[in-house]
Amino acid sequence: LTRSLSITSIDQSMFEKAQGEKVTLPCTFVLSEEDEGPLDIEWVLIPADNQKKEQIIIMYAVDRIYNHYYAAMTGRMQFTNPDPRSGDGSLDILNLKSADTGTYQCKVKKAPGVQSQKIQLTVLVKPARTKCSIEGSQEIGRDVILKCTSQEGSPLLSYDWRRVSGTQELP
Repeated sequence: LTRSLSITSIDQSMFEKAQGEKVTLPCTFVLSEEDEGPLDIEWVLIPADNQKKEQIIIMYAVDRIYNHYYAAMTGRMQFTNPDPRSGDGSLDILNLKSADTGTYQCKVKKAPGVQSQKIQLTVLVKPARTKCSIEGSQEIGRDVILKCTSQEGSPLLSYDWRRVSGTQELP
């Protein structure tokens, strides 16, 4: 029975963090004696839109770290351990932005061993100031539309309407 490379960090596959925070996406692994090729670790962002292609965001190959592929995260990401050969290919993303939401895949290769794992990251954004307005003639017997919107906020915002003066129940 031959053992091959295996990823050991399978405890959490979904992360929710607030905008501006830091997240560590785990990717620890163990190698076996059969794995003789050069170590290669790749973090890929898999877009929600199937029309777009996967984007390599950082990689470790032939004893070097390459982290300039993905301009949107330049300067905001790094391997948690500066030497991923230690068996830790985890990824730190700093100063999270709403656009960082997505599925991340860690691929570890050391021939003949190849393993990967996916992690879902959701960046939560607090609601921006809500803008409210009224449409229609404010006369008895006429319809009016009360509107409230916010430019930012995740997950999707929901609104709750209440009458704060008067005693009649609203429909």
